[in-house]
Amino acid sequence: MDIYEELIREREDGRPCAIATIVNVVGSIPSYASAKMLVRENGTIVGTVGGGPAEAEVIREAAEVIATGHPKMLSFGLHDNPEMDSGMVCGGSLDVFVEAIRPAPVLYLFGAGHVGVVTARAARLAGLEVVVIDDRAEFACAERFPNVQAIHVGEFEAVMERLSPNRRALIFIATRCHEIDGRVLRWAVGTPAGYVGMIGSKRKVVTVFERLVAEGLPPEAFARVHAPVGLDIGADTPEEIAISVAAEMVAHVRGAAAVRPLVRTMTAFVDRIARKAPAAEPAEDRTAA
Repeated sequence: MDIYEELIREREDGRPCAIATIVNVVGSIPSYASAKMLVRENGTIVGTVGGGPAEAEVIREAAEVIATGHPKMLSFGLHDNPEMDSGMVCGGSLDVFVEAIRPAPVLYLFGAGHVGVVTARAARLAGLEVVVIDDRAEFACAERFPNVQAIHVGEFEAVMERLSPNRRALIFIATRCHEIDGRVLRWAVGTPAGYVGMIGSKRKVVTVFERLVAEGLPPEAFARVHAPVGLDIGADTPEEIAISVAAEMVAHVRGAAAVRPLVRTMTAFVDRIARKAPAAEPAEDRTAA
C-alpha cells in the first residue's frame, strides 16, 4: 500500500495522522536512508522505518505528535542503547523526523445572510475551510464569500444529500427562518460532524427542539448541539456574534474545555428552561434570528 495514497484517504476522511521519515543515517540500517512510514491515529501503520524496538518507539511518539501537532526529531543508536539492535539499527544509528498531518476542519455554513458573511470571514481567519449553502443565488455568491472552499446554491435537502461531513467537520446553522433551521438541524445531527451549532433566540431553540422531538428524533440526538451558539462575550451585533461563534469553533477544534459557552448542549439548555417557573417564558437572547 502506498503511503501517499493512504495519506490522501486519511485527509479526505478528516483523520489526523503522522509521517515518520528517516532523515539521517550513520552506518548500516535495515532500511534505506529516506524511508517513510505513515502512522494513523489508531496506531496502525503503512510503510516502515526498519522495524524493531525503534520503530515501536516511533509509533508511540507519533501518537503525541498527532495529538499536539508539534513535530519531533527522534534519534536511535546501537552504541547509546544496545537494546535497539533488535533487527533495527544493525550497528548503525539514525534520526527520524515525525510530523503531524492534520487536515484543516471544514465548516459547513448554512445561511448566506449578514451573520453568515461575517462568520465565514472570521472562520477563514481562524484557519477553517468554509463551505457555504443557501437557496438564494443573490446571497450565496463569490462576491459575498470570496476565498471559501465551495458555494452550493439550491434547495437545502438536495444540497445536503451531496454533502459528506466527516467527524472533524463543523456545521453552523443560520438560515433565514426557524423552519429551514429545523430541517438542516435534523440532517446535521445524523452526520458524524464533531460540532453542530444553531443561531437563534432561546424561544427559537426550544421551539425547534420540541418540533423535532415531536417528529420522532430522540432528545439525546441533540446532546452535541450548541444552541444558542457561541461563547458568552455579551455579543449583540452580527460582527460580535461571528466572533463569539468562531471562538467557540476554535475552542472545539483545540479541545479547550475550560471556555464559557452560552450553553454546554442544546439538551441541557432545554432542560434548564423546562425547570423554570411555568409562568415564565424564555427570554430572547442576543442571537435572535
